[in-house]
Amino acid sequence: LKVLRRRYHRSERLYIVLDNFSPHHHKKVKTWARENNVELIYTPTYASWLNRIECHFGPLRKFVFEGSNYSSHDELAKAIQAYIRWRNKNKHHEAILKEQNKIKVA
Repeated sequence: LKVLRRRYHRSERLYIVLDNFSPHHHKKVKTWARENNVELIYTPTYASWLNRIECHFGPLRKFVFEGSNYSSHDELAKAIQAYIRWRNKNKHHEAILKEQNKIKVA
């Protein structure tokens, strides 16, 4: 959140959409948001389809996790980073779009 906040002038209000993962509701998070002109918007419980990021998790699972057997967290982290770099360069790739379209988002 701090990195995101630095990208925009402090007078500009930021709206962050979050799911109901318990750390998102922590008092420190809410206090920081209030003090930094950030409004936290929580999706309803059991409504992950409202969160725009959800459509990216399917392709990540398919291309990074499916059939994998990483020997360490570091190896997994590198695979995720490599996928994200590839994905950002190939955002219109047919395989990516096919996986994204399996997830319905609002």
